[in-house]
Amino acid sequence: MSALPPLQSGPIDVHSHIVPEALLARFEAGERENFRVEHAEGGRRRVVLGGRVVNPPLLPAMTDMALRLADMEKQGVAVQILSPWVQLCGLGLGAEDAAWVVEATNAEIAAVVRAHADRFRGFGGVPLHHPEVAVEALRRAMTVHGMLGVEASTTPTADLFLDDPRLEPFWAEAEKLGAIVMLHPPQGPPVGAYSRFYMQNLVLNPLETAIAGAHLIFGGVMERHPDLTILLVHGGGFLPYNLGRLKRGHAIRPETKGALKGSVEDSFRRFVIDTVTHSPSGLRFLYGEVPAGQVVMGTDYPFDMADPDPLTTVREADLPADDTQAVLEGNAARLIAAVEAR
Repeated sequence: MSALPPLQSGPIDVHSHIVPEALLARFEAGERENFRVEHAEGGRRRVVLGGRVVNPPLLPAMTDMALRLADMEKQGVAVQILSPWVQLCGLGLGAEDAAWVVEATNAEIAAVVRAHADRFRGFGGVPLHHPEVAVEALRRAMTVHGMLGVEASTTPTADLFLDDPRLEPFWAEAEKLGAIVMLHPPQGPPVGAYSRFYMQNLVLNPLETAIAGAHLIFGGVMERHPDLTILLVHGGGFLPYNLGRLKRGHAIRPETKGALKGSVEDSFRRFVIDTVTHSPSGLRFLYGEVPAGQVVMGTDYPFDMADPDPLTTVREADLPADDTQAVLEGNAARLIAAVEAR
């Protein structure tokens, strides 16, 4: 794929989601059986993936590029890295359906990037619950569609953890290609203790990220792949706050021994983590646990739990001036340049 033109200078949002309008048109055209668009309440649309209705209905800003660009101007965001709505990573679908939907999604995100190449770059999607499909989707995202990397679920299935040997070829390929792998919690219906008070988002999402990161640490994935770039969203979830507990556990518990040969902290400090903490003081804490070069600005646009004013969150964290600028732009720009230079 030909090189993209340079991006605008200015703050870079590494965590924003899109459902390309052209992808919905492919659903509506019946390109693949059991993938379609339905009309929901209030004139909104929702998608049916492999015969399964996915909620909630789509927000207008997921598909409307004019609205997205206007919101970026209001926020002071120069560049977004577009990633799929996590449901479009093929969660819960069989291998063939998952392969089709991630390829279609990745192709259409790449088309949006080419049309607005000074404002956007892209992450593709991969279905980690089908490891062989995920490897091929990763390769195509990087080599055919010109992506910076891919988005994957923190929780591919209830019994497939991110250090599972079946995923080793995926991590090896991501490292080889220099891909950024953005891990994002799945968006499932609220259940059990998480069914009240919006806890499936407020509590379960950050918990899923913490569990995923802990598996990558204790399972030795970060150690075995020293050049692998993993982006944890939502401020790393509960993982940064729980780092001391993980270190203590590794020191005294035999269950944590084996795959991890070095320290918990060394593996943890290799994660790239976004700023979606909704708290300047929380961001200051994160900055104290992670190297300054590993923190990047994010929003989670356009969801209700997005940070509506990300520049203020970063600036009110009262970091050193040079580090503030690095978090807003420099660190992400360096990651983008490293991928695009390959």
